[in-house]
Amino acid sequence: MSAYDDLTFEPMLITDVFSGYRQAPAWLNTNQVLPGEPVFPHVTNSALGNSVAGFISHQRERPNPGNAITVGIDTQVVAYQPVAFYGATKVYELRSPHLNSLNGLVLTSVLRRAIEKFSWGYKASAGRLAKTHIMVPVTRNEAGEQVVDWEGMTRLGEELTALAIAHAHDARTPDSVDVGSSLPDLSFEPVFITDVFETMRASTAWYDKTKLRQGDGVFPFVSRTKSSNGIDGFTPRQEKPPEPGNAITIGLDTQTIAYQPVPFYTSQNIQVLRHPSLVEDNALVLVSCLREQMGKFSWGGNGATLGRLKATRIMAAVTTDDSGNQVVDWEGMTLYGRILRARAERRMFPTTTV
Repeated sequence: MSAYDDLTFEPMLITDVFSGYRQAPAWLNTNQVLPGEPVFPHVTNSALGNSVAGFISHQRERPNPGNAITVGIDTQVVAYQPVAFYGATKVYELRSPHLNSLNGLVLTSVLRRAIEKFSWGYKASAGRLAKTHIMVPVTRNEAGEQVVDWEGMTRLGEELTALAIAHAHDARTPDSVDVGSSLPDLSFEPVFITDVFETMRASTAWYDKTKLRQGDGVFPFVSRTKSSNGIDGFTPRQEKPPEPGNAITIGLDTQTIAYQPVPFYTSQNIQVLRHPSLVEDNALVLVSCLREQMGKFSWGGNGATLGRLKATRIMAAVTTDDSGNQVVDWEGMTLYGRILRARAERRMFPTTTV
């Protein structure tokens, strides 16, 4: 039985769950950062990277202590910060002496769900957040009063963390991959995107997100967001069949690029790139090559249109075939990507047991 089954959830005001709720006192904008050795996370209103825009040196003020949940007021982004950090303007911190890395993850998910009601036109101001209820596990103290069930949330967080680590081990590259191997010495040359991939076309499985059929989310919905591999939620099967997996997607308006391993639906203006030799290992290399080149495009008159993509070259690994022709080195990129992926995974999870 899951720890979740033992919990009772009730709505409580955010200010009743946390003992501290305020603007992060040690804050500064990017243009105010002093140079130096990057040590501390700089937490902003970004939805990417746990809201960490980068790392900065020790500033004039001491950093905010770790073990806090941060809320970006302008963008409604919520993240748990385990270590000392600096904030940006309009980044609030939530604290409790009972907060830890396990129940913090549970509360982060709860808070994200609760503030979905806010938007750019109806922002999550400090006053509105203070009046917002969130669903939290509760119990009764010795006086019979309803209080937050911190111990129960910690058990749930511990269980979910163990499951996530176990799934990550299942999905990682086999231990047979030698992470100590030298990376193959590849030769990179500029190649047209259309010469690297066999097909590049607009997604045929696109929908306006507001018109998606509701139900249990099974298929990723790929939009033009930069976060979460371009995935903006999950959706049930729609009237159109989904795009098959094993493809690279490009969001034209935002120049966002990601590899999609499983079948998926998309929003508008998503290009889908495919090749018979594409696999998850070489796809990670090609995604990096594409992202590097997409930096020249931007919003406005210099956006990544289909015509401009067709005229764009990327640095791809090449080799010579039996006829002496230059071709894409798919095998070389596959080995390169497999070793890099294995190295990254071993650093995150050095053992195979939970």
